[in-house]
Amino acid sequence: MSVLWQTTNDHPIVGQRDYKRFLRFPPSRTFEGPMADNAAWARDWFAAHARPWSAAIRADDTVRTLAAPHFPGVTVLTLLVASAGPEAEAEAAVRWAAHEPDRYYFLECYAAATVEALLAAGRRRVGADKHLCPGYPGWPITDNHALLAALRVANALPGPLTVLPSGMLSPKKSQLAVCALCTEPVSAR
Repeated sequence: MSVLWQTTNDHPIVGQRDYKRFLRFPPSRTFEGPMADNAAWARDWFAAHARPWSAAIRADDTVRTLAAPHFPGVTVLTLLVASAGPEAEAEAAVRWAAHEPDRYYFLECYAAATVEALLAAGRRRVGADKHLCPGYPGWPITDNHALLAALRVANALPGPLTVLPSGMLSPKKSQLAVCALCTEPVSAR
């Protein structure tokens, strides 16, 4: 397995439309008052304190076997990993404990939108138009254990990541994804 790339402290652009989608806020509605304050606070806090990261490897036989039912006939696959990092999760817990549920929620949603943006950037780098993940219909979430093991063997993790016994990831705003490798990866920024 070869590491295709690793990024650290990678802050992708999270568009307002995507941020609103994660907040379940109508895209055409403007943030006003306290909502505007919370949205701006979460963006600013994340930019100043969070250390999101991503990485990619060419899939090994284990990954190809797990992903085969979801990518019939495809032999060259890429394993992507993206994480908002542990900082946002820790700060969200602080805000919840301080009885600031709005700040908790806005930060959680911004972190989730960041992971999606990192995965989208990874797909673009390999020329893929979609990715699939354990936990999607028909793919057991417990397969995250084997995918993380493949990343560890390749020494591809630029940040902390563990899989809980349930198959969920920690930090929680993290995702493992597989996509078809359509082109040679574009070099890091």
